[in-house]
Amino acid sequence: MAVEQSAARAEGTSYVSQGNSVPARLFRPVDGAAAGPGVLLCPGRLREIDGLEFLAEALRARGVVVLATAYRGMDMRPDDQDCLDGLEFLSRLPDVDATRVAIIGHSRGAMASLRVGAKTDRLKAVVALQPVADLSAYVLATRAYAPTRFEALCRGMGDTPEAVAEAYRPLSAIHYADRIRVPVLLVAGTQDLHSPIDESLRMRDALIAAGNTDVQLEVLEGVGHFFEKMYSGYQHADVASRVLGWLTPRLALASV
Repeated sequence: MAVEQSAARAEGTSYVSQGNSVPARLFRPVDGAAAGPGVLLCPGRLREIDGLEFLAEALRARGVVVLATAYRGMDMRPDDQDCLDGLEFLSRLPDVDATRVAIIGHSRGAMASLRVGAKTDRLKAVVALQPVADLSAYVLATRAYAPTRFEALCRGMGDTPEAVAEAYRPLSAIHYADRIRVPVLLVAGTQDLHSPIDESLRMRDALIAAGNTDVQLEVLEGVGHFFEKMYSGYQHADVASRVLGWLTPRLALASV
């Protein structure tokens, strides 16, 4: 593991997943004395941690050690393993209480966070910000109204959902709903054109139908995929407040 101070208010770091070095950023509480909760933070498709730094800083201010992963590359297929190994790395840090660990993801990261919630018993909670729950249905829905995007998505997956269903299913969190037993918070914006709110509604319903008794959906009225709200600017403070409010009893966060 290599760690170096970055220009930002965090440490540049890395961990190993299946023999690959995964770049990451570590946010530690300034006054962290005893071991506290930890969160693996998973960004969207372009692997841009900066876009979620507002959330990392809000968590750090509440005594949470945050490891933000940048995955090993643009291919989404290894994301689950990258996240699982990131959780392992995070849980072994001396200032992290391994019994109080959660995962939070946005977009691509939200998809991975939900899937990982079905693959490990290490987690106390999952937060999925604007996920695509059913990748096949999502891609097919773009065929009529966004044909250029449809073609680009299909190229990235190797072909259409009809032709290579086996490529889409492992990335669709909705098929893991019956194995996700930890508390789940879904956050969706009504003006999100990248991950429409229907995706979060379907995921919520699937989790509840599978017997998960701790599922909550927070709806951001008029908010788009990157937490923007028309001419009102980014709704970072609102998103952070909702996430922290929900996580507080589940991770036993320090009071403000």
